[in-house]
Amino acid sequence: MIDIMQLTPAELERFIHMQAIVDRQASAAAQVRALRAYYAGDHPTMLTQRQQEFLGPLVEGRQFTFSHNLVRSVVDTLRERLDLSGFTVNGAGIDDADIEDAPEPAAQLAALFWRWWAGNKIDSQQIRLYRRALRDGKSYIIVDWDEKKGMPRFTLHSLDAGDVEPGIMLHHDPEDHNRILYATRYFYTFDPLNPGRTGVQRKTIYLPGEIRKYIQGKAGQWETYMDSGDLSWPLSWVDAQGAPLGIPVIEFATPGGSEMDQIIGLQNALNKTWLDLIAAADTSGFPLIAIEYTTEGGFNPIADDANIEGDDELHISPARIIQVDNARVHRLEAANLQPMIETKEAFVQAIAGVSRIPVYYLQPVGGSDVPSGEALKQLESGLVKRVQERQLVFGQAWADAMEIAYNIAKTFGAGLPEVDPLNIQAQWTDANVRNELQQAQVAEAYKRLGVPDDVVWTTLGFTPTDIAGFKGQARREEAVTVAAIAGELRRAGLAAQRPADSTPPVQQNGGIL
Repeated sequence: MIDIMQLTPAELERFIHMQAIVDRQASAAAQVRALRAYYAGDHPTMLTQRQQEFLGPLVEGRQFTFSHNLVRSVVDTLRERLDLSGFTVNGAGIDDADIEDAPEPAAQLAALFWRWWAGNKIDSQQIRLYRRALRDGKSYIIVDWDEKKGMPRFTLHSLDAGDVEPGIMLHHDPEDHNRILYATRYFYTFDPLNPGRTGVQRKTIYLPGEIRKYIQGKAGQWETYMDSGDLSWPLSWVDAQGAPLGIPVIEFATPGGSEMDQIIGLQNALNKTWLDLIAAADTSGFPLIAIEYTTEGGFNPIADDANIEGDDELHISPARIIQVDNARVHRLEAANLQPMIETKEAFVQAIAGVSRIPVYYLQPVGGSDVPSGEALKQLESGLVKRVQERQLVFGQAWADAMEIAYNIAKTFGAGLPEVDPLNIQAQWTDANVRNELQQAQVAEAYKRLGVPDDVVWTTLGFTPTDIAGFKGQARREEAVTVAAIAGELRRAGLAAQRPADSTPPVQQNGGIL
């Protein structure tokens, strides 16, 4: 219990500042949980009281709620264009290791980075990494050392969303937001063989030069904790010279925050329009029979709704005859629902405009509506620019991850190539939709102009690993050709040295005489 009246002015100012940070974190965590629910399709259902009577059972099921979920389409469309394909170090890629004028250590290091990538199975993990970053606004990779594999380990983690969904949180310097002071990771223990230790909250604090681990005691207080294999508390996190290795938590932050923030309101409006359209179709989307009585005391077609099996109901069906006295029968035609359908499509268009996702990704199209060629390029220009911006940001995060992995490997491993200065660049597959025929034509034109094979292969969308394989195959084929030519030359030389009157050796009894 804190008695704020007993605090000095400096202590009170510090307490107020820390309390404000805690409040902002709680608010941010609630927003992250809401974004995750929206991505999963768990949207609020907005029904009027009258609509609730007949639409409630349709759209408010226990397991599934009603939604036309376009926020997920927006996130996934961007994520599908994010595919890292390799690394370069000081301009050298993995396919440059055997080139005479290439910086060999840099090319070897680029190849080593790609082996770490493959060894950690990040090809599949990057899908979840980018999805979480685009959905929540941030996601994280923790880099440490895998003693068993003898290589750095990359572990995917989510943004902290409170006690319900714990995760990673970075803590910045209040006076310099670009400077990270430390990182915290909250999680719960899970040990199916020891139920008493399952569900206990843990906390790990990552500092530039050490790692501190805690566990929550029965009284709710944080207690120091050491995992099996830990040699000390806190764990030392320094290189061979005693310099801090740096905070091993790499943040992948989407520029501008979650891709879903700006379209949640439009998503709600789209869902409500669908519900109104369903209600309109149910109440006025079908023809109705109306009976207009010309005198008093006419037949009352519905006297008691509770008597559903009685004879007080007016039943309209094929082969029935309507007999009424002193009345006229009218047919009320169904209402035109097209304006409401156009309203629904307008919200889809609005979501496409705000998110820069072409509308044909958000609703089905066919026939002449499917764009191609130059029209496709123009329509996708906004989406491509958006993807390229995220490639730059996420690429820098991957470069930071590989740099700290390199420093960790030099500390705990051996035999790494020395490269100084170190400039790491991430390589991405093309953000544009591939037009294979057009790319093949461009590549053919490049070939005629004498453009190097590497550029031609890259134009066709091949990864650095593919290109290295092509070069290796070409070298093997060239070696076979050179060997064949050398053999022919040797045989020709032997024939030239043989005397003109010599006769071939005589073979007898399987030997040479």
